[in-house]
Amino acid sequence: KNSFFFAKNHIFRQNSTNFDKKKCFNCIPTGGEVMKDYEINKNTLALIPIGKKKTVIYEDHECYIVDEKILKIMDSNCKYYGSSISGRIQGTYSLTGFNYKAPIIVEEDKSIIFFPTCSPRLKDCAWINVNNIKKVHSKSEKSIIEFLNNECIEIDTSYRIIQNQYLKSLSLETAFKNRKK
Repeated sequence: KNSFFFAKNHIFRQNSTNFDKKKCFNCIPTGGEVMKDYEINKNTLALIPIGKKKTVIYEDHECYIVDEKILKIMDSNCKYYGSSISGRIQGTYSLTGFNYKAPIIVEEDKSIIFFPTCSPRLKDCAWINVNNIKKVHSKSEKSIIEFLNNECIEIDTSYRIIQNQYLKSLSLETAFKNRKK
């Protein structure tokens, strides 16, 4: 049984350990209620936009559909934890000098850091939780992000870009931790 859920240019497959077979996230959000909002937590893996005003959220081994634009979800969560998304981006800039496709600290106490897969102004921008990444794999012009729980997602963004975003996120985390010393 090998089913896929396509959300724009993102494919989710489940429990991958052999990337020759490319079996990844098989969690298909069907049935049940569409959520109105979502609280990002340490188990959140990725937020992926679908359609004009919906977002698929992958958390641990589950997935949810939220009836809200991805930037609204990110901004609401940033505000829940004490700042707006623009405030978080400004904070990243003051710590690292990154202002384009800047990663953000969503929640400071648990160091929950997300990075965008492209410019957040673009409708296809997904947000990935760097804290849950195990490894990034290259696949043609795409990337497969393997998470610590052995789930993975295939993103229609090049390996080089994802790797760069990952490294920027680690730089932000280091700068933040060094500031706290």
